[in-house]
Amino acid sequence: MKQKLIFVWHVLIFNIIKPLPNSSDYFNHYFHLSAQNFSEHDSHYKRIVKFGKEQSGWVGVLLANIALMFFCLPICFLADLVIHSICLLSIKIAINGILVLIMLGKFDMLRFRDDQSFLKLFYLFCCLLSSSYWTLTCLFLAAFENTVF
Repeated sequence: MKQKLIFVWHVLIFNIIKPLPNSSDYFNHYFHLSAQNFSEHDSHYKRIVKFGKEQSGWVGVLLANIALMFFCLPICFLADLVIHSICLLSIKIAINGILVLIMLGKFDMLRFRDDQSFLKLFYLFCCLLSSSYWTLTCLFLAAFENTVF
């Protein structure tokens, strides 16, 4: 149990320090995968989920996803409430811009190493154009990251 709580703690810390320059050192130190699970094309999100599965099985996958979405889902939910209840276009554009930046960073969409990055960017662009709910967008992107182990 202690190992699982420490894992969740490290994921939460990584969520906070991810935009900082030294976050890759922290990531490489605490989320080191075995050679059979490692892939250069995987996003940080997918590597953390794989690490959770490697360490604790499906409970680790569940804990990794909960910890990775701990800050993102409440922000998306609040943004949805504000966007769909306010009539000012400038506020809607600002909130949508902030959420696009959050999604780009959260799901490593700007790492163009494979076709999955382009697919995620296309999905994000479609959701932005169709005024989709950000909570659902975040959940679908998280599900996409969990599809391939």
